[in-house]
Amino acid sequence: MKKVILIGLLTVCSVALSAQQLNPKDASAIDSQVSQFLTLIKQRNYTQVLDFMYPPVFEHTSKKDMFQVFELLEQSGIELKFKNMEVLDKKALPTVKESKYALIKYNLEMELPLTTDDLRGIAPLLVPALQSNFGKENVVYNKSQNYINVKGQKFLMGIHDPKYNKWLFLIYDDSFKSAIEKTIPAEVNKKAAAVAY
Repeated sequence: MKKVILIGLLTVCSVALSAQQLNPKDASAIDSQVSQFLTLIKQRNYTQVLDFMYPPVFEHTSKKDMFQVFELLEQSGIELKFKNMEVLDKKALPTVKESKYALIKYNLEMELPLTTDDLRGIAPLLVPALQSNFGKENVVYNKSQNYINVKGQKFLMGIHDPKYNKWLFLIYDDSFKSAIEKTIPAEVNKKAAAVAY
């Protein structure tokens, strides 16, 4: 009986360990895709960024909602400056029905120059809105220099679904929680949520 329990424990441990490792081919493919994805965000090319998104999510949320925060800021006349966007970590998640999943943690830093009196006037409204999206500790309003700096660590979920034959992404964020739950298998979402939230 002890042998059976020991073998069972070793099997569970080896599965848990292997679940955390991405094979080199997948890791390299993810790095390449994420690099392009983050570059397009830096360039504020949100239309092309959508080509990197996992299509089934759009059955539960609109494409317009994906980058609504950034687009609203730009419509207000704020020219976003993205910087220091880099991948910090990648973790494999459970494979379900031949679809592979990974959680990707990355740095996000952006500066919002408040270059007009109108923009400076809306700063008291803008700062709390950004704090609710990125966390209070990640938003600094420099009143004397007229800019808002936003820093934080964000997550993407990478999905390699055989139907699409390449790694695609979801913005793994509380604001898309409902759409993610409807798109991603519960066991995958549970593992990702344990790390991200």
